[in-house]
Amino acid sequence: MRKNFLIACFALIITVVSFIGNHLSQQSPSAKPVSAAANEFSATRAHNLLKVLLAENKPHPVGSQQNKIVKNRITAELDRLNIAWQEQATWACAHKYNGCAFVENIIATIPGNSSDSYIALMAHYDSVPMSPGAGDDGAGVAAILESARALALEAPFQHSIMLLFTDAEEMGLIGAEGFYKQHPLAKQIKLSLNFEGTGTTGQSMILRTTDANKLMLDALVSETSNPFGFSFANEIFKRMPNDTDFSVVQRSGIAGIDFAFAGERSHYHTPNDSVDNIDLNTIQHHGENMLPLVRLLANDDLDDLGEHVVYGGMYGKWIQWVSSYSAYLIIACALLFLIALFRVKPPTKQLLIGIPTSIGILIGTIAVGVAAFQLINLMLGTTVNWPADDRPYRATLIFSTAAGGLTMTTLANRFSSQIAMMFAGWLVWLGICTLVVIYLPDATNTFLIPTLFACLLLFVISFLPIIWRPWVFCLVLVGAIPTTLGTVYALEQTQGYTLIAATMPSIGLFMLAFAPFVSGINLRHGLLLTYLATSLSIAACALTPLYSEWRPQQVNINYFEDLDTQIAYNQLASKNPITEPLASAKILHPETRELLPFGDSRETNWSYSELSGWMGPELTIDSDQISNGIRTVAMTVQSNRGADSIGLVIPQTAKLTELKLGTQIYEPQILDSGVFDQSYYLKFIGVYYRPVSFTLTFNSSEPVVDAFLIDMSTELPDDSQQLIKARTALMSPVHRGDQALLIKRVNI
Repeated sequence: MRKNFLIACFALIITVVSFIGNHLSQQSPSAKPVSAAANEFSATRAHNLLKVLLAENKPHPVGSQQNKIVKNRITAELDRLNIAWQEQATWACAHKYNGCAFVENIIATIPGNSSDSYIALMAHYDSVPMSPGAGDDGAGVAAILESARALALEAPFQHSIMLLFTDAEEMGLIGAEGFYKQHPLAKQIKLSLNFEGTGTTGQSMILRTTDANKLMLDALVSETSNPFGFSFANEIFKRMPNDTDFSVVQRSGIAGIDFAFAGERSHYHTPNDSVDNIDLNTIQHHGENMLPLVRLLANDDLDDLGEHVVYGGMYGKWIQWVSSYSAYLIIACALLFLIALFRVKPPTKQLLIGIPTSIGILIGTIAVGVAAFQLINLMLGTTVNWPADDRPYRATLIFSTAAGGLTMTTLANRFSSQIAMMFAGWLVWLGICTLVVIYLPDATNTFLIPTLFACLLLFVISFLPIIWRPWVFCLVLVGAIPTTLGTVYALEQTQGYTLIAATMPSIGLFMLAFAPFVSGINLRHGLLLTYLATSLSIAACALTPLYSEWRPQQVNINYFEDLDTQIAYNQLASKNPITEPLASAKILHPETRELLPFGDSRETNWSYSELSGWMGPELTIDSDQISNGIRTVAMTVQSNRGADSIGLVIPQTAKLTELKLGTQIYEPQILDSGVFDQSYYLKFIGVYYRPVSFTLTFNSSEPVVDAFLIDMSTELPDDSQQLIKARTALMSPVHRGDQALLIKRVNI
């Protein structure tokens, strides 16, 4: 018993030391001062520039006056650096929905020996309507300008370097769509590096790459001291609705890497995404990824970017291999496992029982963890993505999953010996690896590295005396920690507590690796302690404030006015229950109601409002022609109150086939969800007082009835101001922010 206890303690020490070592190795590099050498990247210099770009600390969405101010400051900095630039001013539309904007992209070039071969550095300079956008994406813009300063001193390189600052990314990657579809220089880009941010701190990680990535990653690792990322993120991103400008790069068939940081994501798209809150170390990490990588690639042969590799870091060491090699590594794991199994010969019955009990450890870890957070949800009546104090939530995560894993380990101890659990647990790992290689190939390294390490250790200990086997096999935790517990913090930071279950499979896999080292120990007292600690941490979650000024509740104030019926509403939109004093600022109706004259969306937390007194938008038919049953209508829409966007809702029955805007022709998409379900929704963004002229083509000669014209602004009418005043510092708008909609029916 004493020997077993000492083994468990040794395993626990290895776990703690390995976790801390891996976590520390993943931190961003320290910011370099203004006095750094001219050929080095200095986050302090970049941050000083960011202060200039965003001096007013105001949002600057596409089309706004503040957007133009930021754009002019960027071009002024390019002039100061003697870097030539041009502006692309054009109408463009999004890929995923019928959203269009007049964008003003900035395209600067550092000429190289080749005038028709470019490496592009990309970031967007617009923000969402309610955020200053320091992290998203001011940090990317400032990092590119600071890198360009150093690169311009060393030019020319073999390839020309393009600095691409896109507009209207926040409205659907519209600026990038306009550049890559319309600008002739887009066809001369060999490789594009995009830099994004969805928070105010965190590591600048490789979010995703294009398929042929070996040359790029080899260059990054050889030149950068802090490469960070897992190819697993490629698989995650494929299945998420999130996008960056890099999606346009991929659709254009151009190679590249998408870099992003996502720490303190509670600040994402909120007023807290400010210059004062941005972490200089994060900016430094952007620069450390950017400047040395471009230096090397700008003189490299980019015609062959090599094969597709899977990649990731452990303890500050970068590991990558060609993706197709994963199958051979799985076979090597299986051979090592079988040799070790043949030599050790664990009891067959215990091994067979150990397989389902190992799966039970994995499932039990997840199940108890999920149950704990469901209980918090029931007690609080809500789940907050990033609570004001996340320490009790982290304690709940640690203790609840440990309780679940140890519960099932106690059961496994009754039927399997230590050596049988070692083999059974890693046989389950091997099975998972095999499935991942087949169905999630970019995630292979996350599972294969610890499995290969474990199979090697099983092979080694098969030659050792029995007494030494568990002690040596404890080293398997060194290989397992980085891709199990080592991923939990990043997942918690980026996904928040509404998706905290995403962290639990990683913890479950760790418990599966750890379970053999508590074999033969009476876990009763340990179980009681973990369940008691879980209960106390849940109680702490219930007693601590949900919101703070650093992490406020996210609440948008909406105003809807039907110009035909002369009825208006206010509505408070939040994922969480509305708190005081905002909840009492107006009489909020809890029952659901349709607040819009179209669609069947029903909203809660609404109240009646006085009419705004604003003039509604206008639609003018400029021409109307019918030929062979095809109707072509030219029209102009305009907001009389200078709203930032105008929308036109057209029913599916109208058979709209084409939108011509400027010189561009688009095929409108029918939306299949949300308030605009089974409708064409054309949205013109960043227009203010600008009239928008366009042509629609219908596969029908019938008039369009039940269409609706909407103009939208972030400015709210007088009657909504009391809601704004009641939204204290513990609350903030988020994403699209506050919206005032004036709606009227039109016939086309």
